[in-house]
Amino acid sequence: MDDSEFDVIEQYFLPLGEWSLGDTRVGPGDDCAVVQVPDSRQLCISTDSFIEGVHFPTGANGQLVARRSMAAAISDLAAMGATPFGMTGALTLVAVSAPWLKQFSSVVADLIKRWQIPLLGGNLSRGSELSVTWTVMGLVEPGRYLLRSGAQADDDIYISGYPGRAGYALAGVLQGREVAANLEKHYSHPTPRLELGKLINGLASAAIDVSDGLLADLQHLLTASGVGARIDLASLSDDVELFAACGQADGVRLALTAGDDYEVCFTAPIEQRKVLKQISEQLQLPLTRIGKIIQSKVVEFENVPRQFDPTTLTAQPGYRHFK
Repeated sequence: MDDSEFDVIEQYFLPLGEWSLGDTRVGPGDDCAVVQVPDSRQLCISTDSFIEGVHFPTGANGQLVARRSMAAAISDLAAMGATPFGMTGALTLVAVSAPWLKQFSSVVADLIKRWQIPLLGGNLSRGSELSVTWTVMGLVEPGRYLLRSGAQADDDIYISGYPGRAGYALAGVLQGREVAANLEKHYSHPTPRLELGKLINGLASAAIDVSDGLLADLQHLLTASGVGARIDLASLSDDVELFAACGQADGVRLALTAGDDYEVCFTAPIEQRKVLKQISEQLQLPLTRIGKIIQSKVVEFENVPRQFDPTTLTAQPGYRHFK
């Protein structure tokens, strides 16, 4: 295979644009994509970049890079309650590796169908480090989207899924130790909570994608809403498998601060508890009520485990890109 940009695009990426939801008029291969946006719908748009050695381990295979980067980008649509509409991608390669590109493009092909998000176009370039950037677009009914700024005092605070498992698995990968498959999959095969986002749209008062750590991202929601939170740390002790693997204190710390989860943290009025329980059962997805919103603009902790110092969370509540 010729290593030129155009040959790589033609072999690995042009075929990915063949799958469509029916709104694509011109896909990959021209100067711009052309799509027909449905009448009376609003478009949500988000862009995320992922860098080797920062967002995924150096030397990661194409499958892992595709899964984690796409899930992370699409998770923003879930947090807004949006239905996927399309995406574009920009890939920077240090060198052309046919096996890596085959892995990457085959997983992207699978995920665009699984998550119903057509590839509309993109760019390929050469650089000093491997990186991938996805711009994702989703549709919502006019005015019907979730924001970070709607939480009210006495609202319940929820987190979806199993916060901390992906962080635990990543640490194992970096340290070269074996991680149980039921924990490791949360890092290697993350799932954006698209169905959850759509079902809580109209029920939740505020929501945010959790990518830098539950506590750090919750703080963004609290700041946007002008409120505080009281967190019950006992609520984070229900993940028996994580706590069996790393102990109670480390389990709570990971659940609060480890990034890489791509879950949804959201708030909802108390009267929504019954329907949220039904949604949890319908999706077979834990929706853990971890505390409540308070008027005072602080974060308080209840039921603190032994040998766990919550004051350490102030200095490092989650992942920081610049520190």
